[in-house]
Amino acid sequence: MHLPAYRTRPERFDDAVMASAQRLGERWGSKLAIIDFRIIPVPGEKVMTQAAAVGDRMPLSSARPATAQRRARISVYRLPLEQASHNHTELVDLVHQCVVHEVANLWMLTPHDVDPEYFPKDPDF
Repeated sequence: MHLPAYRTRPERFDDAVMASAQRLGERWGSKLAIIDFRIIPVPGEKVMTQAAAVGDRMPLSSARPATAQRRARISVYRLPLEQASHNHTELVDLVHQCVVHEVANLWMLTPHDVDPEYFPKDPDF
């Protein structure tokens, strides 16, 4: 259990996304429970096309709002996030930032409103 290869890289990534969702779930409860979280290796062609249309290079995550027929969904892209981080601690922080930003976009709130402990109001943080 304490060996370095006990958990694979994808499993550790899954743990980081789950930990982020659980952290927000403690604050938001059932409101967050109605969002589906997906972990995908890389963004699909449609997401890449949408990102290119607004001038983004490689999306790290995306969100789809709920409709009458489907639940809201947040997709987190594993490989771009792993490439953007230098170590596991940085990866965990980056995953949480992505999750908070996507939740904030879905709910039309600021990241500070979604997780005030992680995103203080101080703009220099």
